[in-house]
Amino acid sequence: MITYITSPDLQMEESGAVAPIGQLLLTAQFLCSAAQVFLMIPVAICFYRWDQRRLPGVGRNLVARHWTMLGVVALGAVGVLRLIAMIDVAISDIVFMLPMGLVGAWLIAINWANPMALPKWLRIWGTVAGVGLVGVGLNFIFNGGLAVFTEGPMAYGNNVQFHIGLGLFGFPGFVLFATWSVLLGLRLLTLSRGQTH
Repeated sequence: MITYITSPDLQMEESGAVAPIGQLLLTAQFLCSAAQVFLMIPVAICFYRWDQRRLPGVGRNLVARHWTMLGVVALGAVGVLRLIAMIDVAISDIVFMLPMGLVGAWLIAINWANPMALPKWLRIWGTVAGVGLVGVGLNFIFNGGLAVFTEGPMAYGNNVQFHIGLGLFGFPGFVLFATWSVLLGLRLLTLSRGQTH
């Protein structure tokens, strides 16, 4: 995505045409993004199970269950919308940002609840990523993203405010969420190895 954004000759022209290499980069980015969120669904379920084991209690489990359902539904919606936008040009490629805001809320909640006793620095990392993703969702709602439902899939193209908001929230949100996911995966791998020994 960074290569696509920083290479004007690869980007979409006014006619709507995209250079073949630019199209390939976008396709790879969409597929990787969809894969990331689909792979996070089992993680969301595991967070719920760890929370149940660590701090049992009916009221707490009910709250954790609701956050888990939000996480699973939001992550699934992001993945599905990323894939649909690749298949159907009538669906805007930014619609996934709406449930991405809910992914951010889930991310903040699980880092605050901390069912796995994550290190403080990793919790802060995840919380900041969550705030960025909530900002992405709010930017979509309040800064012109909703226009894609009434004015067509590319209605946001020349919306400067939308792109400023996306730059403020999207870059830290998407980058920190991706790196948090990798770091969490490494921690889970370390924990699973520790349990087998």
